[in-house]
Amino acid sequence: MNLDFVQTNAADILNTILTTLENGCGEPLYPGDERRLFGEAGLAPIFVTFFNAVNDGCRQKLLRYARGEVLDALGENNHCTRKPAEKAETTLRFSLAAALPNNVIIPEGVRVTGNSKYFATESTVTLQAGNTYVDVIGVAVEGGTDYNGIETGSITEIVDTYLIPEISSVTNTTASSGGTDVEEDNAYRERIRSADDRLSTAGTAAGYRYYAIAADPNNIADAVVEDEETQLSVTLDLYTKSSTKYAFLGGNGLHEDTLLVYPHGSSSAAAITTDYTVDYSNNLLTITIVSAGALASATQIDIKIKDTPPGSVIITPVRYDGTVPDAALLAKVLAACTDSQIKPLTDKVTVQAPTTHSFDINLTYYTTAADESACITTVEGEGGAIDRYIEWQHSGLNRDINPDYLRKLILAPDWDGAVPATRVDITYPTYVDLKSTELAQFSGNLTVSHVVKEGVI
Repeated sequence: MNLDFVQTNAADILNTILTTLENGCGEPLYPGDERRLFGEAGLAPIFVTFFNAVNDGCRQKLLRYARGEVLDALGENNHCTRKPAEKAETTLRFSLAAALPNNVIIPEGVRVTGNSKYFATESTVTLQAGNTYVDVIGVAVEGGTDYNGIETGSITEIVDTYLIPEISSVTNTTASSGGTDVEEDNAYRERIRSADDRLSTAGTAAGYRYYAIAADPNNIADAVVEDEETQLSVTLDLYTKSSTKYAFLGGNGLHEDTLLVYPHGSSSAAAITTDYTVDYSNNLLTITIVSAGALASATQIDIKIKDTPPGSVIITPVRYDGTVPDAALLAKVLAACTDSQIKPLTDKVTVQAPTTHSFDINLTYYTTAADESACITTVEGEGGAIDRYIEWQHSGLNRDINPDYLRKLILAPDWDGAVPATRVDITYPTYVDLKSTELAQFSGNLTVSHVVKEGVI
């Protein structure tokens, strides 16, 4: 719901202007009256523009609507600055036509180019006497993703030849990568909104989530932070007291409901109540052997049980585009969340990629002849209901595959100019309850048709 501080509806503003003019003139102003035309064509556009500007200026004070430099100022109030663009890098190889008896110094900042993109050497390197080439990291002169993806061998021109006259050629031996754009307003706005979560030094889930997203806010849409869960498989000795056998396991993160007990060396689980009973209190798991059960003569038992070790944190980030984060992005998140100023000493932090569950889309929607063209655009067009559903479904973890959300976008679209369908039959996707670290991904299998039908459907 939009929040307006002043009236911005053009029709209402025009009505106010005409009413004021008529009151001033003391008579009705009919169509064609010069005074009415002055109000319609002269005053109304000015006041509509002015009121919209005032309304926008007032909105800019609110985080929900702020943008650009105003958003930067709001972020500064929360000690949360916008992430600048990062520069792409590549490996540059400077070569000689033939080996020289002396060293050749290639200074920091030597510029090279290819595909109209300029890079400069990151540091000073020495091409040793007797060698014909040396490699050095080249950094883009500007930040941004435009400098990514320059293929191997595309950078071939030395701009600052006067600094290295002995060098005969240069080329990039790796494709450029690592450049990022300035953090976008929407990503920055969400980070400001959650900035207070970082203030705890206790390693809260919200705090880790903030720093995980902040590691690369233009790419990371969300992150799930959970206690790490492990599967314990241990052999326990049985102890006898008053003719009853017991086994013990300590720990404050054990999941009693996941316990499985086996005769030592066997793969067949014993039966709870019939062969043993269990109690978990005061952080001690006590297994009592039933004297008439299958474990009565055992001296050892094998158990399996899920455990949540204290201080073990696992972070699962998800990208905006729905793709699984690669190793470089996971490493970036891990570095951000294990910084000594962020991670409590007692925490063990692991970052993992989400698992995926694919879904198809197969549906038929209904419309009228009058609305057919606009409805097709609303449902199937670029940025329409199907595109919005796919983006929504894959841009967050712990988000079940939900066909009802797709149904809502088709039958009750809420964006400007959208025309809803009158009915929709959805074959796929079907509802799937996903795990908290499982990501829904569109398979690419899209089957959509529409039916034109008049009357009530």
